Amino acid sequence: MLLRQLQTFASIFEFGSLTAAAEHLHLSQPAVSRQLKALEKDLGAELCQRRGHAVLPTPAGEAVYAYAQRALMLQRDLRQQVATLAAPGSGSLTLSCVDTVAVYTLPDLLQDFLRRHPAMHVHVHTVPTRMAVAEVLQLEADLALTTTPVTHPRLQCLPLFEDPVALVASPAFAAGLPAPPTLHQLQELPFIAYEAGTHLRGLVDAVLEQHGIRPRIALEFDGHEAVREVLLRGLGLAFVPLSTASLDIAAGRLVRLEPGGLPALSRQTSLVLPRDGRLSPAAKAFIEVSRAHFAPAEGTIRP
Repeated sequence: MLLRQLQTFASIFEFGSLTAAAEHLHLSQPAVSRQLKALEKDLGAELCQRRGHAVLPTPAGEAVYAYAQRALMLQRDLRQQVATLAAPGSGSLTLSCVDTVAVYTLPDLLQDFLRRHPAMHVHVHTVPTRMAVAEVLQLEADLALTTTPVTHPRLQCLPLFEDPVALVASPAFAAGLPAPPTLHQLQELPFIAYEAGTHLRGLVDAVLEQHGIRPRIALEFDGHEAVREVLLRGLGLAFVPLSTASLDIAAGRLVRLEPGGLPALSRQTSLVLPRDGRLSPAAKAFIEVSRAHFAPAEGTIRP
């Protein structure tokens, strides 16, 4: 069994057709078909089934794909290890992270990392938490950065910092409120919320419900930038991660409201890595820099 056959099969699996896989691999379609047939003959199992123009994996194909991903990741790790020995400090790193980390936390961290390791190449995937975790499990990413703790038998979760969740509004909107607003008054005000089903929305809803507060949701969005824009226009107030609002608060574009009686809310930004300890030199270097980067600010915000 050749590694190239596994690579070809993985491309067929991911693209769903021999034609697309051939284009991706810069091969002819007959060459891709021959490699697939050779792999099936070697394993003694049918790996794909044709349905119209689509090629779908069989149960055996699903299993082979998982092993193919591991083999290809090991090949990449081998190349990185040899390259690192030949040129210390070089290598490549693939990170999966959620949107808020990519926008508000990662740039500063990457600046620190590349200052210490200028020869490194970093590839960042911005995906939802469940996909970030899946990419580490499937060896498609070396590490993941999430805003919620991750529990999985094959993964280790390294906390980096606590990101407080703050109630904010524009200065104009806040000017019409008592300082601080009461819990009863919160229920009467227009809230800008993140869409239902997100971890942040669930965290906020649970705490408000414990205090008998049912906020009046005026606007609902699936991203931080949209929430920020309507906050700046004075259309309501919102609970947001402080890392996403700290610059606006410092510049006076937003103000932080602190209603009495509500407990402190926060979410934990963490680094997710394989529990088996098999890490590339680049991944180990990034973990080391991440620990050092956030250690001086433990318990505080490092946007």
